[in-house]
Amino acid sequence: MKRLLVVLAVVMAATGAVAKSRKHVKNADASATSATQNPNGEWRIESATTVGSCDGLIPTELSVVDGKIASASGASVTSWGYVDEAGQIVARFTGSGDRVARFHGQLRGAQGSGAWSSSTDMCGGTWRATRG
Repeated sequence: MKRLLVVLAVVMAATGAVAKSRKHVKNADASATSATQNPNGEWRIESATTVGSCDGLIPTELSVVDGKIASASGASVTSWGYVDEAGQIVARFTGSGDRVARFHGQLRGAQGSGAWSSSTDMCGGTWRATRG
């Protein structure tokens, strides 16, 4: 009986050590992942219109600072948007004549992709991003 209790105690101690080790590795992985998912910086955007016909609503470059869209260039638009800690981007681009495009998707590492749509111009499509 004593032998069984000793074996049981050793197994429980070993299980606890393994669990603690796995937790440490998981935390290290999470830190590395969040560092590679930092969206701040310059992004080149390539967009394609798949429904309707509208040009000039999606910028060709975005600058993200502190998780917010700081500027957009390549289109005559004003921009608003953010990127959350998981890399999800939500943005709105407003052009002349109150033309509006909504932009959403994912930025991860050095790439991104998603969809965009404009209810004012009845068009939409997809976009891809690369870190510039």
